[in-house]
Amino acid sequence: MNRICTSAHILQNTLCTEVQDFQSEHNLIFEVAPYPYNIDDKNQWSLFRVGTCEGLWCSNQASYDILAITNNQQGNGHLSDVLQWFEQSCRRDKKALRILEVWNSKFKNHLLNKRQFKDVGGDNVSRHFR
Repeated sequence: MNRICTSAHILQNTLCTEVQDFQSEHNLIFEVAPYPYNIDDKNQWSLFRVGTCEGLWCSNQASYDILAITNNQQGNGHLSDVLQWFEQSCRRDKKALRILEVWNSKFKNHLLNKRQFKDVGGDNVSRHFR
C-alpha cells in the first residue's frame, strides 16, 4: 500500500509526517521529476509516471492540471491509476482536476461520460472535488 501525505502535497514530492494509506487499483506509485523546460511563466510544470503512463502536470491554488498523458502500453488499466492518484489528491486538497488540451475525442468522451468531468471549453475538461 502506498502512503499519501495529509499535511503536504505528495505530488510535489514534499516530505510530511502525517500519512494516510492509499492504494491505486494496480498498486502503482506516483513518481515525479522536474520538467526542464519553461513552457509557462505562470506555472512550474513537472513530469509524472504511474506504471506505464507518463505525462506533464502542475498545481496551482485552485486545481491540479494535467497537460499531457501517454500510456506506453495501452489497455493495461494504468491510466485509471493516474486518475485515481490525482483524484485522491484533489479530494485531500479540495481542488479541481483539469485536463487541458484534450484533442483525443474518444478520451474526452470517456472523461465526460464515465468520469463526470465537465467540458469547460477550449479542449479543456474539469472536475471539482470540493
